[in-house]
Amino acid sequence: MLRGAGRVAAAGALAVVISACAPQAPDHSSWRDQAHLSVADVASNISTMSLVLRLVREGRMFGKYQQIVALNSETNAGRTTDHFSGEQPEPRDDRDYARVTTALSDASDLLSEVRIALVRRDEGEYAKLSRELAHMTTRLDRVETRVSAVNP
Repeated sequence: MLRGAGRVAAAGALAVVISACAPQAPDHSSWRDQAHLSVADVASNISTMSLVLRLVREGRMFGKYQQIVALNSETNAGRTTDHFSGEQPEPRDDRDYARVTTALSDASDLLSEVRIALVRRDEGEYAKLSRELAHMTTRLDRVETRVSAVNP
């Protein structure tokens, strides 16, 4: 049984653990700003992979470097997606939350597919993946426009 200072320390440690697990609950405006930044960040990683695939297809990027760039883009997008998914939207943002998190997750999945194809040197997949990256860029642009719209 804990006494005195030990009980206080244990209670403090429990409070830190509990607060560390609680989702962020930004206000409407802050949530929309975070959504905008998250979509823009993941879109940047999609653009990077589009460029990598184009350079690989043109024979202008070789070896492990393309795999490192692919892994970094995938990792960065995953971190952004995970962080944003932990945000607690206000009820009026639920529909946009679903739209944003689904798009971010789909983009992260696509980046994984591109990395896998690059590591396997599966050149037959590059053209299809390039088209999918272009489509994802358009989709993320639409999502970003939606969350950037003024919505009181």
